[in-house]
Amino acid sequence: MADLKWKEAIEKVLNEEKKQLHYTEIAELIAERGYRKALGATPQDTVSANLTTDINTKKEKSIFAKTAKGYYILRKYLNQTDDNDTDESEPEIVNDKIVTKDTHKIINAFGIYWNRNLVHWKSQPDLLGIQQIGATEVNFKDQIGIYLLHDSRETVYVGQAIEQPLGKRLKDHTTDRLAGRWDRFSWFGFYPVTEDAKLNLNVKFKDFTIQNLGDILEAILIESIEPRQNRKQGNSFVGLEYLQMEAPEIKKKLKQQLIQELTDKL
Repeated sequence: MADLKWKEAIEKVLNEEKKQLHYTEIAELIAERGYRKALGATPQDTVSANLTTDINTKKEKSIFAKTAKGYYILRKYLNQTDDNDTDESEPEIVNDKIVTKDTHKIINAFGIYWNRNLVHWKSQPDLLGIQQIGATEVNFKDQIGIYLLHDSRETVYVGQAIEQPLGKRLKDHTTDRLAGRWDRFSWFGFYPVTEDAKLNLNVKFKDFTIQNLGDILEAILIESIEPRQNRKQGNSFVGLEYLQMEAPEIKKKLKQQLIQELTDKL
């Protein structure tokens, strides 16, 4: 089956589910059901942008309706008041490009509890991640932001990758005093990801209010520490989470080891 257009795929999923869905879930269902094989690097952002643009341009004539922040439904299944509040944190499509009009988002991408052993720690280690299964791989080695090192029990170190990018800072920790103290790491990056799987190194941040700053710091702490008593998620003011991908060098090494083991048994 040929790929459906994004809007067609979104409509198909919502028509099948007949209920409100978060745009991240819509993107995942599009991939799972094979409605699009070409997902790009930011499928969840693409779904959000298509929905936001259609609703904002067509208003009540749009087939989609927004029921809550990040949640959408087909208008024909809408059984409640459509608040349709404007949410500047959600992207729109402008001149065929996804544009985020967010005025306070500074954490544009993050990864939680990535495995140290899935990274090939060469001179410039690649930090590979995807927004969801089937999406285009993104290399976060040049990302800047905040990072945490974890062992099996706790967070052992918090640092910042500003003057040096994330890949370089983590590489240093494989040989310094912390070398044997951590096996996982989390990171919160300032650079957003473009549709062609690149980091936008030229992003400009606008002024922040004290409330915005508090919201962002709270979000980072909730996402990284996961306190049991917090009922809300911490991603209200941060970008989307990226899933770690194993470095190809690691896969190659494991394959060679398997071949060697099988050869030794012959």
